[in-house]
Amino acid sequence: MKTSTRWFAQLFEDHKKILFGLVLPILLAGCAAPSIRPAASQVDQLHSILIVPVEAPPLEVIPDLIERRDPAYRHAQNMVLGLALPTKLYQTAGGILVTGMVYGDQTQHADAITKASPTNAGGFAKTDLHWTPALVSAQKLRNLLAVENRKSELSRDYYHLPWAEGSASLPRWHEAIQAWYGLDWTPVNYVERGDYDAILEVGVGRYRIFEGQTSLQVMIKLIDPVSRRVIARTLAQSFKVDDEALASLDDDGAAFKELIGNMAVPLLRQTLGDIGLRMAPQADET
Repeated sequence: MKTSTRWFAQLFEDHKKILFGLVLPILLAGCAAPSIRPAASQVDQLHSILIVPVEAPPLEVIPDLIERRDPAYRHAQNMVLGLALPTKLYQTAGGILVTGMVYGDQTQHADAITKASPTNAGGFAKTDLHWTPALVSAQKLRNLLAVENRKSELSRDYYHLPWAEGSASLPRWHEAIQAWYGLDWTPVNYVERGDYDAILEVGVGRYRIFEGQTSLQVMIKLIDPVSRRVIARTLAQSFKVDDEALASLDDDGAAFKELIGNMAVPLLRQTLGDIGLRMAPQADET
C-alpha cells in the first residue's frame, strides 16, 4: 500500500504542470461573460472589417523576474529577512510590459512606465508605444481574414482601458478586460473611423508564465459600427509547457514574442469559426 501511495505521489509530481494547465482554461473562462453567436445572415454581409487591438494587461511571471534580473535583490534577501519591495509596471529590454517587483535604480524607470498612455478624444492610444500580445493577435487575425477572402484593416490605434489606467495591479487589469468583454455595446463611434461593415475588437484576457508554463487567452468582439451593438463575442485559451519559458524573455524577448504569436493563431482560428468568419477548415495561416 505504501509503495502504491509513493508511486501515485510521484506520478502527480511529474505531471502537475500538465494537470494545472488542463484546469487553467476553466478558471480563466469562469468569470467571462457568455458568448454571443451571430446569425448567418449577419456574417454573410461582412466584407470590410476594421481590426482594433484592445489594451492588454501586463505579463505575469511566477516566480518574479527580479530573481533572475537583479543579483542585488538576492543579496538583499540574504541580508534582510522579509524585504518588501514595491510592485510596478516596467518593460523588458524587448519592450514587453511586465508587472513585478522592482529594486533600487529600477524604481525610477518603472514609475515612468506606470504613467497613462496618451489618448485621443476617442479613447484610443498609439499602437507603437510598446509590444503587446493583443497587437500581435490583431496582426495574425488580419492574415487569417485575408485567407478567408475578407477585406480587413488594422487600426493605427488601440482601444484604451480607462479602468486600469497604468495600474500595476493584475486583478485590476483583469477586472478591466472582463468589463470590456462583458459590454453588449461600444462607447466608441466607429463610424467616424471609416466605412466598415463591422469592427473586430481583439483583447487578451490573461497571459502569464508560471513554473515553466505559458498561457494565453484571446477574446474577440464583433461590432456593428452603426448601431454600436456587439453582434458576436467569444474567447479561446491554451497553454504550453516549456522549461525554457523564462529564458525566452532574455535579450530582446524575440523567442517569447514568437511563441505568443504562434499560440495566438489556433486560438484566433477557433474564435473566427465560433462567429462564422472562418468557413473552410483548410484555410490556415502559418
